[in-house]
Amino acid sequence: MPPRMPAAAPAATAPPVALRWLAPAVLAAGLAITAGLSLWSWQREATEQRARFERNAERVVQALANRVQSYIDTLPGLRAFAANRADIDDAAFARYIDTLSLERRFPGLALTFVAERVRGEERAAYVAGVRGDRSRRAEGHPDFEIRPPGARPEHMVIRHVQPEDPATFGYDLFDPDQRYRVEVDAALRGGGYVATAPLLLARDRGGAMAPALTSVVIRAATYATPLPPADEAERLRRADGVVGVAFRTLELLRSVMTSEQQQWLHLHISDARAPAEGRPALVFDSSWLDAGATRAAAGPLHSVTLPVADRRWELEIGVRSGAVPAPVDAASALAMLLGVLLSGTLAAITHVLVRANAREARKVHEATARLQAETRSLHESEQRFRMLFEHSMDAVLRTRPDGTVLAANAAASALFRCNEARLCALGRAGLVDRDDARLGPLLAARERDGRASGQLRLRRADGSSFEAEVSTTVYTDADGLPAASMIVRDVTERERAAAQQAELTAILDATPDFVASADRQGRITFLNRAARRMLGLGEQDDLGGITFAHCHPPWAVRTVLEVGVPAATRNGVWAGQLAIACADGRELPVSQVIVCLRDASGKLMRLSTIARDLSPVHAAQAQQRALEARLQEAQKMESIGTLAGGVAHDFNNVLAVILGNLAIAREDLAEAHEVQRPLALAQQAAMRARALVQQILAFSRRLPQQREVQPLAPLVEEAVAMLRSTLPASATLHAQLEAEPLLVEVDANQIQQVVLNLCTNALQALPAHLGSIRVELQRTREGQARLSVIDDGSGMDEATRARIFEPFFTTKPVGQGTGLGLAVVHGIVTDSGGRIVVDSAPGRGTRVDVLLPLREAVAGAPQVAAPAHARPVGRGEHILLADDDEVVGLTTEALLQRAGYKVTRVSSGLAAVEAVREARDRYALVITDYNMPGLSGLGVAEHLAAAAPGLPVLITSGYVTEELIARARALGVRGVMLKEHSLERMAVLVREALAG
Repeated sequence: MPPRMPAAAPAATAPPVALRWLAPAVLAAGLAITAGLSLWSWQREATEQRARFERNAERVVQALANRVQSYIDTLPGLRAFAANRADIDDAAFARYIDTLSLERRFPGLALTFVAERVRGEERAAYVAGVRGDRSRRAEGHPDFEIRPPGARPEHMVIRHVQPEDPATFGYDLFDPDQRYRVEVDAALRGGGYVATAPLLLARDRGGAMAPALTSVVIRAATYATPLPPADEAERLRRADGVVGVAFRTLELLRSVMTSEQQQWLHLHISDARAPAEGRPALVFDSSWLDAGATRAAAGPLHSVTLPVADRRWELEIGVRSGAVPAPVDAASALAMLLGVLLSGTLAAITHVLVRANAREARKVHEATARLQAETRSLHESEQRFRMLFEHSMDAVLRTRPDGTVLAANAAASALFRCNEARLCALGRAGLVDRDDARLGPLLAARERDGRASGQLRLRRADGSSFEAEVSTTVYTDADGLPAASMIVRDVTERERAAAQQAELTAILDATPDFVASADRQGRITFLNRAARRMLGLGEQDDLGGITFAHCHPPWAVRTVLEVGVPAATRNGVWAGQLAIACADGRELPVSQVIVCLRDASGKLMRLSTIARDLSPVHAAQAQQRALEARLQEAQKMESIGTLAGGVAHDFNNVLAVILGNLAIAREDLAEAHEVQRPLALAQQAAMRARALVQQILAFSRRLPQQREVQPLAPLVEEAVAMLRSTLPASATLHAQLEAEPLLVEVDANQIQQVVLNLCTNALQALPAHLGSIRVELQRTREGQARLSVIDDGSGMDEATRARIFEPFFTTKPVGQGTGLGLAVVHGIVTDSGGRIVVDSAPGRGTRVDVLLPLREAVAGAPQVAAPAHARPVGRGEHILLADDDEVVGLTTEALLQRAGYKVTRVSSGLAAVEAVREARDRYALVITDYNMPGLSGLGVAEHLAAAAPGLPVLITSGYVTEELIARARALGVRGVMLKEHSLERMAVLVREALAG
C-alpha cells in the first residue's frame, strides 16, 4: 500500500510570520494536557485505592466462604458413611478419616466426630460394646463411661472422634448442664446442617471463653434410611445419631487471610442470632491476631452477611489504623496519547473475539447434542435388553419317567409350536434331540439324585431345533405313580442377549469417555476401561464401597448430590460441566450427563453417567486467545508505524530547515564569535531531535535497512567519537576494541544507533552524571562478536530488568525519556540475528552484551573508510531544484550555492518538467521533493526519463521507505535522500550523481 499522501504544504505566498506562534501554541497545549493528566492521575489513584480495598475485602469473604463450605462438604460423605453401616468400629472410622486425609486437605479443622443415639435402657449394653471394641487397641476401652454420669431417658454419645480426644470421647451431647442439645435437636428435627454459636468444645468446657479456644461446630443427623424422612416426627423417631465437624475460628481466619491482608485489613465477625439466644456473638476480631489492631474511623467499610449452615455471620471489614495501602502505579503519558488510536484496534479485536466466541459456543453446543443423542441411544438399547428378560416365560411339562408327556402349559405350546395334545403324542422322545451327547449324563444324574438340570438341544413340532435350559425332578403324583416335571426355558434369546451385552461392554470399553453406573444407594456397579484408568483402578479391582464421591473433587461432589442426582431423578436426565478427580491428582474438566433408569413400574433401578473430557476444547480456546493476543500486538505495531511515518515526514522537513540554516549561520560567523556557542547548542538539540525521529522509525520497522557484511570496529569507533563531544566533563568514556576485524552483516546507521542508545542509557544511570562508561568489542569462544557497554551507575532490580525492552517503559520522570531507546536496540539486534544479555543489580552497575553472528568476507564488500570532513565543491554546474515548501527550498538552494553550484528553484513538479522540456541542455542535475501536489517526485523522474534521457535525478523526502527506494531505483533515479541529512550528504550525493 503506498504511503499516505501528507496534507499540502502552505502556499509559497503564505506569510511565514505564522510560524512564530507555533512554539507558544505547542507549549500551551502541552501545559494544558499536563494539567489535565495530573488531575486525572490523582482521581484515578484514589479510585484504585478504594477498588483495591474492595478487592481484598471480597477475596477475604470468598476465601472464608470457600473454607467454611469445604468443612461442610465433608459432612455428606461422613453422613453416608455412618448411615450405611449399622455398627462402626474404631478401625473402620480411622480408615475412613485416613482415606479422606481431612487434616491435610482442610487446615483449621479441629475435630471430626460421630455421635450415636442410645436409649436409657440400652446404656449398659452400649457401654459394654464400646469397651469390647478391640479393632484398633488390643485392650479395647476398659475405662469407657458415658459422661457426665447419671441416668437420662436417652443419650447422644460421641462414639468416634478424630484426632483422638479423651476429653471428648464418650461425652454425652445431651448433658443437662450444657446447651449442646439445642443444636443437636435442631439437626435431628430439620434433617439439614446445623451450626452453633461461638462456644467452647467439650474438651475445653469449664474454662473461660478465649480467642484461641473459640470454636464453631456444624452437625448433621444420621437416619436409618438413606435419605432424611420427609416428616419431622418421623425424623425424630428414626434418627440414629449425629455427625459433625468443629473448627477454631482463630485458626480458620489465620489460614484464609494473607499476611498482607492481616496487616492492612481489620475484620470483625459476629453471629447474628447469638444475642437473641443469650450466647456469645463474637466469632473473630483482628485484635485476636494483633492486640493493637483497631479499625480506622475514617476508612472505607465493607459489610456482608455470610451464611454458615443454618446461621448467618455478620462481617465488617475496614482498614486498620495506621495501615498505608500500596501506591497505585501511574499510567504512562505516552500510552494515553496512543489510547485513541488503539481504541479502534481494540474494538476490531473485540469484534473478532465475539465472533470467535460464538463459533466456539456453537461447537460446544453441537458436541453436547451429539453426546445427548448417544446417551439416549444407549438408554433405549438397555431398555430393550431388560424388557427381553423381564417378559420371558418358561415352558412346563408333566411326564412319566419313561418319557410319556402327561400335560403342558400354554407357554410350552407356544415354545414347541403345537397344541397340548400334539405335545402329549410326541412324548419326550419326540421333543429331545437324541443325538445330543448331553442327554445321557442328564438322565443319569436324575436317576441318581432325583433331580437334574442342564442345557440340551430340543426339537419343535415343525422339526426345528433350539437350545434350552432344562430342569427336571422326579416325584410321586397323587395316584402314587412315579412322575417327573420338566421346566424348559428357551435360552436362544438369552445367549443372543449375552452376546449383545458383551458387545456393548466392548463398545463402552473402547470409548475414551468416562462411563459409570450406580445402584439406588449411589454405589458404583460398573466402570468402563477409561473410567478405571482415570481413577487408578485395574481391570479386576473390586468396586465395593466406591460411590460418586470418589469420582469427583469435593466441589463437584456437592453439585452431583445436590443438583445432578435430584434433577436426573426428577426429569430423567441432567447435563452439566463438572470435573473428574483423577488418580494422579489432576481435576479433569468434563461435560457430564446423569441418567435415571427405572423399571416398567417406574421404580428407580440405577443411575448411569457419561463424562467427556473437555481438555481439548479448553486447549483450543487457550490457543485462540494466544493468536488473538499476537494479532493485537501486530495491529498495535502497525498503528505505531503509521503514526511514526507521519511524524517523521513533518519533523524531518522542519529539521532540514533548522540544521541547514544553523550550518549557514555558523559558516558566516567567525569561529570566535560569541553567537557560535548558542548556535552550536541549537544544532546539537536539532541533532538530538533527528535521532529521536530515527528511533521512532527504527522501533516501528519503517526505516529502510541496508545490511552489508562489514567490520564492526570502525562503526563503533565513529559512534564513540560522536559521543565524546556530547558527554559532560564529570563522565568518562573508555573504548577497548578488538584489533582483529570482526565482520558482521548489519546496517551501519542502525548499529551506530545501538551504540548511541546504550551509552546514553549508561550515562543516565550514573548518579549526577558522575562515573565512567566502558565500550568493549571482542570475539567470543562461540564465534560471535560481543559488543559490551558497561557502567558503574546505580544498577537495576529484577523487576526493572525484566521490562527494560518493553516499548514505552521508562524509569525516568515525565519529559526525560520516551521509553523507546532499549526497545529500538532490541529490535535492531534481533533483526540482525543477534541477542542481548543484561547483567545488573542495585548498586553494582550494569553490563549490556550485544552478541552478533560473525560472517565471512564477501568479494566486493564495501570497506568502511574514515569519514571525510571536507564536502565536495561544485564547478558551477546548473541544478534545477523542485520543492513546494518555500522554506525548505530556500535552505536547500543556499546550501547548493555555497557548495559551488548554480541553482534554479521551482515550486512544483510540473514546473520542473516544463523547465527541462524548454531547455534540455541547460541543467546538469534535477533535485526534486517526493511529496508535492499535482506531480510527485517519482512522477517527475518518470516524465524526465522520457523527455530527457540520461539527465540525472535525485529525490529528497522527509520520510523514506523501502518501497520508495525500490520504485526510484526502477526509474533510474541516482539517489534518495532524507531531508534531515541535507547538510551532511547533499554535496556528496550531488557530486556522485554528476559523476555518473
